[in-house]
Amino acid sequence: MVVAKPKQGHTQSFISIGNFDNINEANNLVLYIKTKFCRALLSVLRTTQDTTPYKWKYVPLQNFTDESDIDWTKSIHDIDLQLYRKYGLDEKEIGFIETHVKEMA
Repeated sequence: MVVAKPKQGHTQSFISIGNFDNINEANNLVLYIKTKFCRALLSVLRTTQDTTPYKWKYVPLQNFTDESDIDWTKSIHDIDLQLYRKYGLDEKEIGFIETHVKEMA
């Protein structure tokens, strides 16, 4: 993933996600995309590498600012745990995600 600076462009080989007021919020989005929680929900509709906006239908939008209910300064695993609690996932659901979704570097 690349966090682009203002006035940078890209080809249609890439997907743009978000428009942020500061680099910290953009980096928090990158952390979110790297969570198992986000990628598990993305995989519900995404069966190929084609990631159209529709494929994000079940991925809840988060607050990426410092006022978020998620502490974005934590590790990706800890962010996953916060998301599991926030959305009330039970042990079976968490176990499924943890065993079927690989960690992302």
